[in-house]
Amino acid sequence: MADESVVALGQRFQQLRGRPGKYGGGEYDEAIDSPEGEKFKVMKALGDQLGLPGTPAADLLARFGKPDELTPSLQSQGGGGAVPLMPGPTMDASAATGQQQQQPPYFLVYYWRQKSDYLYFKIDPIKETVITSDWNLAPDQ
Repeated sequence: MADESVVALGQRFQQLRGRPGKYGGGEYDEAIDSPEGEKFKVMKALGDQLGLPGTPAADLLARFGKPDELTPSLQSQGGGGAVPLMPGPTMDASAATGQQQQQPPYFLVYYWRQKSDYLYFKIDPIKETVITSDWNLAPDQ
């Protein structure tokens, strides 16, 4: 899938996103529910290309569509507690220069298999760009 364009991957994700699969209340669907399935592979390819620091959040929205969650913090839905994130500095350069109080980052969350398995993007609220991205995957049952 590495040779597919971000536009084509985004279109395919939108098609796959509408199929419920086992975790969305439907029947088991290999393409949707399996780690070897197309939905996971498409999301991974998109995340690899769009999850780089500095990517505009608008690019994420254009390819992934509306997030399943827009949240100020992440809580693991798989029973494992909070998603570990690196702590930030207590005072950054903008605070030292007298800029107004910094807004905290927010997260765009896209479900692979509902709330237990998802791809998230940490967004800088001022620049509206990706800070980092990663997966939250529940242990297989």
